[in-house]
Amino acid sequence: MIDALVLAGGRPDPALPQGVPNKAFVPLCGQPMVEFVLQALRAATSIRRIALIGPDPLPGIIAAHADLTIGERGGLLDNVATGLAAVGGETPVLAAAADLPLLTPGTVDAFVEAATALGAEVVYGVVRQEDVRHELPQARKTFVRLREGTFTGGSLILLDSRAFARARPAIDRAVRARKRPWELARMFGLRTLLGLLTGTLRIPELERRAVHLTGVRARALICRTPEIALDVDTPEMLAAVGARLAARLAAMASQPTNSVAHS
Repeated sequence: MIDALVLAGGRPDPALPQGVPNKAFVPLCGQPMVEFVLQALRAATSIRRIALIGPDPLPGIIAAHADLTIGERGGLLDNVATGLAAVGGETPVLAAAADLPLLTPGTVDAFVEAATALGAEVVYGVVRQEDVRHELPQARKTFVRLREGTFTGGSLILLDSRAFARARPAIDRAVRARKRPWELARMFGLRTLLGLLTGTLRIPELERRAVHLTGVRARALICRTPEIALDVDTPEMLAAVGARLAARLAAMASQPTNSVAHS
């Protein structure tokens, strides 16, 4: 079993209802969105403890679902570093976004098992475009075409805290350069960028480039469970995911109690 870190930080958004600190706490089917993520992790057999990083103080009803609560410290990477330091230990940690309300215990367990088997220091889940479209046709995601198919990134990552510390400078540099194409070209190499632009780059080549840049053994894990990539970034996605979640909850409620099982 491993520990999980749920990232529920973020700046307040004036478009959100009063009293909602950030999108992780937006009500969905009568519950704050992050609560569905916490419930899925709690029911997963692969997860030992759950650490939750977010606004300080956290609402009591939310904090009760976590074993450890941590006040956010700044941006996403700062929160990841803070959360990993608080969790401690030498086993990998599953980092999860707080806006994955369709996440299920079975999906968590399958990801942890497959990611652990790869023996890498960082494992990043990716999902094929056709799997996302099958689950939620109206989903608006950014997809990247590679030789093996067209993928979008997921919001589950298995990582080693020491590896994250080593990779942090390169990640910071990539984030700063994300809107400067030539800076990215210097980092990743023109050949890599051309491969991405033409859809001819293979996943192993991308993994090797990541190792070269960060000094960390990184692998991509192709997942057949699209809910790891159905994060809620827009009002349209909130409505679409909310409708799918409501249908799932209604179906579960209609089943006899003794026949309901974790999916």
